[in-house]
Amino acid sequence: MLLLFCLFLAFDELVCVIDREPITKEELTYISMFYPGIGYDDLIERVINNKVIEYIAQEETLKVSEEEISQMKNEIVANTPGIASLLTDDYTNKLYNEQVKAQLLTNKLMGLKFRERLRVSPAEIQKFYQNHKDSLMIPEVITLEKIQIPVLPLENNRLLEKAKNVLAEYKKGADFSSLVKKYSDDIATVPYGGRLGKLSPQDIPPHLAGVLELEEGEAEIFESPTGYHIIKLENREGINLSLSQILMEFKFKEKEIKSAEKRALKIKEQWANGEDSTFSDKIEIIGPLPIQALSPGLATLVDTMTVKQICDPILEGINFYLLKISLREKNRMPEFSEIKDRLSGVMMQQKMMKLIDEWLEKEKEHIFIKRI
Repeated sequence: MLLLFCLFLAFDELVCVIDREPITKEELTYISMFYPGIGYDDLIERVINNKVIEYIAQEETLKVSEEEISQMKNEIVANTPGIASLLTDDYTNKLYNEQVKAQLLTNKLMGLKFRERLRVSPAEIQKFYQNHKDSLMIPEVITLEKIQIPVLPLENNRLLEKAKNVLAEYKKGADFSSLVKKYSDDIATVPYGGRLGKLSPQDIPPHLAGVLELEEGEAEIFESPTGYHIIKLENREGINLSLSQILMEFKFKEKEIKSAEKRALKIKEQWANGEDSTFSDKIEIIGPLPIQALSPGLATLVDTMTVKQICDPILEGINFYLLKISLREKNRMPEFSEIKDRLSGVMMQQKMMKLIDEWLEKEKEHIFIKRI
């Protein structure tokens, strides 16, 4: 025990030890990517629980195949946007596979230990429905149609051509920080060679998500509502990325904006009159999705519109866009028959989580667990 204590002092990166298996701060940092919003203490508790479940599964001779892990992982990735972008190397894939394996083992152990107790009667579901009606309200749902009208045709996009030329200079060997001073419009980062500092994958905005695929020293062009960003990956430190950028802001001439707005108004008129055959392939369907899922600005806009109404042209980045509400479903209380199966699943999950917590607390009494 003294030796183990000395090891705790020697390796201050340890956060806990379960039986004889250490969990390091670096490992916990990687695992935290998979559970955004979870607190530090809750994350450690989750890791401890997963390890305890693995030990119990071994005692029960329960196993999970690679095929089962792969199937469940693929289902999660398909239904959880953002997860795939985190699994960029062998180490993060290994850690995520361990999380999936723990969930599969939990499910098997629950079936083995509590099969008879994991049942919910129709009367229990009906009572749950009556007691939780206020929280079961189906939110207002909206479906939008969107058309983008570029301020300048792609072939006349001078700024994009300039960004491509600057990137070509870098790829031919030009110093990136020198290019920053010469071309970047980002006054906040120009004095620092365009450096954006260290960012974790969660801190990277959606329009720059592609930087996760860059190799060290590589740079590419990304578009945002502000302009074109030539982003260089300086280096990787664990999951964190050190990035630098050259920002080339959108700056249109007034006559170009007025001309594009005029074209957008013409399209709005044709669209409203049902004369959309020439641009129907450019109509993007957004939704159906809850009003709460919209950005505050978009939610405010659609709140002023009626079904089939088309908004006035809105300039964002290099495009004007038009929005039309094609469907709006007001919030409503669902009938019991609509959601009884879903409620059954929720209640089963709640019952299972309670049983798991109670069961794990008892099992932990027989396993050495030390938080550092």
